[in-house]
Amino acid sequence: MLTMTKGWPHETRSPRQQPPSRSRLPERLQRLLGALIAAAGAYLITRQLAALPSTFLAALLLAGGSILSGRAIAAWAWGAVLGAGCGGLLGSAMVVAEKIHSTNPHEGLNLRLALLACLMVAGAIGGRSFSLDANHPDRRPPKDTLRSASALTTGIFAAVVTLAFLHSGLDEARAVGSRLSTSLTILVLALTGPGWLVHLLGDRAGRPTAEQPRAGQPGARQPGAGRQR
Repeated sequence: MLTMTKGWPHETRSPRQQPPSRSRLPERLQRLLGALIAAAGAYLITRQLAALPSTFLAALLLAGGSILSGRAIAAWAWGAVLGAGCGGLLGSAMVVAEKIHSTNPHEGLNLRLALLACLMVAGAIGGRSFSLDANHPDRRPPKDTLRSASALTTGIFAAVVTLAFLHSGLDEARAVGSRLSTSLTILVLALTGPGWLVHLLGDRAGRPTAEQPRAGQPGARQPGAGRQR
């Protein structure tokens, strides 16, 4: 495509037609570094907050990451988006696990409902974003994002338990792993349940009905056919 700028034609390229960057690092290494740095930063930040602010920040990171994950962005930026969501989720899970462990089980119902509500909203936004990405041929498939997020979350989980073992021994590592696994299961279910439901509804609404005949097929109404008398 040619555009005129001060009387001279210039060729404009779409984002998919941009020349590859001349970075010295391979794209895979860029994604890995971006994911590790962002995951560590998000984990440390959400780890220092209270339960509700930590979960709210993790929900924001996950919702924003689901919107950006399918876009055509740089390799390090995509890794950073993925790492921020996974690190924030693990940090929030640790805070929630400690909060539940230290409080009376019969108290804090409103807090637990607020925590789940934040993640359910983030999951619904993620499901809608993944539905749009799945129906768009130029975007990254959601299965790639989910596969990478699952692997990264598992790696961060293992690193947290290993650090607890090195710092406090086997018993403390076992307790951390048990509490973190329980809280992470609850948070992930709060995310994936609404997300999967919204994804199914959006995917069903985006499909054409089978009863409508296509143009040129028998039974299809031709344009202008009802105007002739």
